[in-house]
Amino acid sequence: MDNISQVIHNCETCAAIKQVKWVKALWYGGQWLKYRYGEAWQIDYITLPQTRQGKRYVLTMVEATTGWLETYPVPHATAQNTILGLEKQILWRHGTPEKIESDNGTHFKNSLIKTWAREHGIEWIDHIPYHAPAAGKLNGAMGYLRLP
Repeated sequence: MDNISQVIHNCETCAAIKQVKWVKALWYGGQWLKYRYGEAWQIDYITLPQTRQGKRYVLTMVEATTGWLETYPVPHATAQNTILGLEKQILWRHGTPEKIESDNGTHFKNSLIKTWAREHGIEWIDHIPYHAPAAGKLNGAMGYLRLP
């Protein structure tokens, strides 16, 4: 266990408010155990009721080791909006990740995304659609965003 996890685990205040969580591997077999914070993300779009600004889709991005959630509302789920959201919410705030995992949506699986990822040195991984273990922490985070 790394030092940060140990400090949080031993923190009396954290224990009192029950926010102590152990960092777990995201993939089967702990493939992301070697990564540090911000190096691996899972992304997908969620559809919500349209806002007054015309934004109906939300790009949801979950950091693999901690489950940290970033969101970026957009009017349309496109490759251009995906890149803009990734740059504003992940690259500018958390640095360039090593891996990004998504489903096989057309807004993720196209030449524009492939070129952008290659130019930034990011490995883009397509996970199994509609398969909860493959989506890891992403499905849990998206559940918080959906309306009842």
